Amino acid sequence: MNSVESLWSALSAGPDITGTFRRVDDAHPLDLFAGFDLDSRRVLMLITDKAPIELPIPGLIEVSLTQRNDGRFNLLFRLGRPEYEELFGRLCQDLIESSRESDPESGTSLLLLRLDRWKRLLESGPRRGLTEHQLQGLFGELWFLKTVAIPSVGAFAAVQAWKGPLGAPQDFQIFDGMIEIKTILAGAHWVSISSAEQLEHGNAPMQLGVFTVDATHGLSVPALIEQIRLQLESSSVATEFELRLAEMGYSVRQEHDRLLFTVINARYYVVDEDFPSLKVSTLPLGVSNVTYDLDLLQCGSYRSQYTHVAG
Repeated sequence: MNSVESLWSALSAGPDITGTFRRVDDAHPLDLFAGFDLDSRRVLMLITDKAPIELPIPGLIEVSLTQRNDGRFNLLFRLGRPEYEELFGRLCQDLIESSRESDPESGTSLLLLRLDRWKRLLESGPRRGLTEHQLQGLFGELWFLKTVAIPSVGAFAAVQAWKGPLGAPQDFQIFDGMIEIKTILAGAHWVSISSAEQLEHGNAPMQLGVFTVDATHGLSVPALIEQIRLQLESSSVATEFELRLAEMGYSVRQEHDRLLFTVINARYYVVDEDFPSLKVSTLPLGVSNVTYDLDLLQCGSYRSQYTHVAG
């Protein structure tokens, strides 16, 4: 299996690179080719039977569509800003790798969805930054990822298990079940539940993880992210971690360095049918979009053995 960078390098050694392409991988389920367009720009091309309904707005990455003489379509991904040439190689390689489990029918839409996630990471522009409460919550999820998930199941599976950034009701789907993470300050005993779905678990085992933090010293969210990046640097899931951070609304901002946290206690509660929570199936007709506060002092009998004090 050749990388897209090596394919471009091999093609560029030829006498004329314009309009030349080479298949990225004979084992790949999609007809993906690396090559150069008529302007000698590096291109990733998908040949597909199905044209997308709508193309992304041009920006850092330009996407174009042409119909071939055989009735199929060429979908081409080009770099719109030459200063990002190295990043373009990483993006194209990620498009190739993330579509290995797809099929020709869904491949076009999968590639465009993946590109849309990259665009949110790279073209979001100035952001307002996360609030202190949001940073506190993100710290708890990242702390669980670093100290529990990655050591337990490995980097790839741990990042893939972090489902909250993708819109799942619970933060993690791991250990054959689900874990919702809440981060509270020392002395607090209430946690906010953002929806009836958040503690809805069906037949799957579920735990509520509550991390108590001291906000007077410790690590900032950016510092914790850097520690996780070191854990992931040799993993194929490093890019996916960055995409999920972007989908959480995280961006590099100076004020994010000023808020420090130390996890001083980690408690877990078994969320079963008797656990005090609202459930979608029992909400009165006409009631939706509920949020509520849960008093942890009333949940002591549901404490799980999976409990540890942070060192």
